[in-house]
Amino acid sequence: MFTKTKLIYASLLAAISAAAVALAEAAYQHLTSHMQRTGLIVMAKTNGPLFSMDASGKFAGALVFTKWKGRPVVRQLVIPANPNSADQETQRNMVRVAGAGQRWTNMTALILDGETEVDKARLITAAPPGQAWNGYLVKSMIGAGSVNYDAATAQYAGALAANHAAWDTAAEALVPAFPEVAQTEVGGTPITPMTTGAVFHHYIYGLYVAGLSDIPAAVPPVYA
Repeated sequence: MFTKTKLIYASLLAAISAAAVALAEAAYQHLTSHMQRTGLIVMAKTNGPLFSMDASGKFAGALVFTKWKGRPVVRQLVIPANPNSADQETQRNMVRVAGAGQRWTNMTALILDGETEVDKARLITAAPPGQAWNGYLVKSMIGAGSVNYDAATAQYAGALAANHAAWDTAAEALVPAFPEVAQTEVGGTPITPMTTGAVFHHYIYGLYVAGLSDIPAAVPPVYA
């Protein structure tokens, strides 16, 4: 009797699984047809997705089961385009530089000359309510429409053009040292990395925008 019950239970599970697959396939066909007609991406709320208590992840390379505002939903699997355009690569380059500054801040125990706390502690204090210190640093380094990043780039290439060696030396003497940062151009093709001194300069310029440092000058700031 026990074995017979197990067989019946297994048969029921197999039937339910088959029904779940058929239902998902039908849902996919319906969603695809609707999107072709309307040009919209559909996100449907679900209740007991795939005849289970919960579901997550991709299904058949076509649907994604996930949660939205705490509710289970299913949507079409969309693979974002990645054209590696000039604007896209410019944004990635800026984010890499800001990320290097963020990582250095999070790792170093050095303190800027004239201060009593590490930069991370000062950024935590300076960040607007509800904004994390690292987000505030990235925002300060890049700025709306990359205004801060562009200003730092212009200063380093112009007014400080004769001082790059000094900035490289200062950046590489820190603990940890600032790294060179990879840069790319259209198509994602690697180009000359940003030098250690230039990355350090961008970081200090970000602190300047945040009100935590003087504007970068010919002589790099001292950390100890």
